Amino acid sequence: MKNVKILMSTLLAFTILFNACKKTESARSNLNATIVVPTSLAGFALKSGTLTLKEVNSGRTSTSSAINNGALTVSLPAGSYNIVFEGEIESTTGEKVVSKVRAVKDNVIVNGVEEVNTELTLFLFKTQEGFVIKEVFFTGTVTPQGKTYNGDKYFIIYNNTDKVLYADSLMIAESEFLTTTKRAYTPDVMSTDFTSKSIVMIPGTGKTYPVQPGASITVANNAINHLVFNDLSVDLRNSNFELTLLSSINVDNPQVPDLDNISGYMTMHNRGFKSYVIAKMKGTKDEFLSKQVYNFDYVNSAGKITTTTAYKIPNSWVLDAVNLSVEKEFNWIVTSPVLDMGWTYCGKVDSDATRYGKSVIRKVAKTEANGRIVLQDTNNSTDDFTPEAKPSLFK
Repeated sequence: MKNVKILMSTLLAFTILFNACKKTESARSNLNATIVVPTSLAGFALKSGTLTLKEVNSGRTSTSSAINNGALTVSLPAGSYNIVFEGEIESTTGEKVVSKVRAVKDNVIVNGVEEVNTELTLFLFKTQEGFVIKEVFFTGTVTPQGKTYNGDKYFIIYNNTDKVLYADSLMIAESEFLTTTKRAYTPDVMSTDFTSKSIVMIPGTGKTYPVQPGASITVANNAINHLVFNDLSVDLRNSNFELTLLSSINVDNPQVPDLDNISGYMTMHNRGFKSYVIAKMKGTKDEFLSKQVYNFDYVNSAGKITTTTAYKIPNSWVLDAVNLSVEKEFNWIVTSPVLDMGWTYCGKVDSDATRYGKSVIRKVAKTEANGRIVLQDTNNSTDDFTPEAKPSLFK
């Protein structure tokens, strides 16, 4: 009899525990998302769209297209959600014009008890027709002896149109901010500008460097045959341009044009904590350096105010962007979501030893009848790039 009582008590305890767990797991509450058409889109009304909610910790995704009076309501389990709305707006007067729009909000907390109300402000979404970043090889390589080798990094920029484009005055900029360290920068200009201290530019007078449809240009750290120094590297002598690096690491190839250094030196963060944009310079270098100064401050890790200076590149100048990070350290993207709303990677953790000799490469969307390749460009690097790819210039 005593054993029966013990058994019954144990079963009762398990039942209570199971029901408690079940109740916790099934706790849900409504998230009410109001879609806001900003004044910049006056004259347009929301036509349709889909709300996608991804729970950050589990990866679980929920969707809804049930728009009612400009709002959507979704019942969700407790969690932290990244929210994306993609849809269309339509002009309310004159000729009917339909445009694609997006809205983004990260880390919205649902506690499973109270309703959550949030607003999502729309912005125009249009895939850029022009130059895109095809590949970023930022990790470098290792030698057969296991030593790191960094001089063989490169960018590849691609003409994703059916027209001849000119690379003159095309800037490449590396983010000043890290995707692994989120801070409140004051003033916050991310919605309008990209912040950088490392900016280089292709020279030229306007039509010096034509790039044919479906063709690309390679910008090397050092445009030399790196195989002479490292059997596991690459020959970059056929690069179109090379960076001017710090004198201690710069190896000049006089046969390959140098980029102009607008600000700092482009060394490329080999752990993948920074992001990159390509943009067209408007005006002269001197005008840029005088008009685009960005003075800002933030609270540092010691709790004190740090004041510093960088340069801001207007988002309207930016042709393409790619955010880089690593899963274990990722905190935020350091571009406006208008430019890029995702990120890609080489390596899963900080200082991942497996990242060397890997690259991020933009995916192919389609091949035209004439053989011209069109690369995928949805302004979401998570979808648009193949992470940890074999560098395309390596044999």
